[in-house]
Amino acid sequence: MRFLQTYDSCLDAVGSYWIDNDRRLRIEKYHGKTGLADLKAVQCSIAADPAWRADFHGLIDFSEADLDISANEILRLALVMRHGPSRSHGWLAYVVTHSATHGAVRMLCHWMRATDRMRIFKTRAEAEIWLARNIYQIPPAFISEVELRNVG
Repeated sequence: MRFLQTYDSCLDAVGSYWIDNDRRLRIEKYHGKTGLADLKAVQCSIAADPAWRADFHGLIDFSEADLDISANEILRLALVMRHGPSRSHGWLAYVVTHSATHGAVRMLCHWMRATDRMRIFKTRAEAEIWLARNIYQIPPAFISEVELRNVG
């Protein structure tokens, strides 16, 4: 298995990510007080990583994070994630343990237009199981033109 891992060089960074090519998966992990700048920094790093592809699925782990983000900032992040170079076409599994974070993630996915391809879980194990079951399925909003031609 080729497992790439990238860390932010800043010692007080609250976010990191890993890319697992074999599972077509990017894993984001956050801890501590996490704001808009932290989330955008990880998104920019992912977009610049040559191992990342838009069809990879995402596991975003907020289980140890305390999101410090306003509704306006969630909207701004959603626009970056919807139109930016780090836009994902795969399934998204979020791990959250706090109700406020749960609400923020639902709002983010709504504004990203990703509610049909995301799920929220209380544990990382549940998220991993769900992603493993769906690894070769394409989310409904991203069926390719080739597949559409084969339907008719």
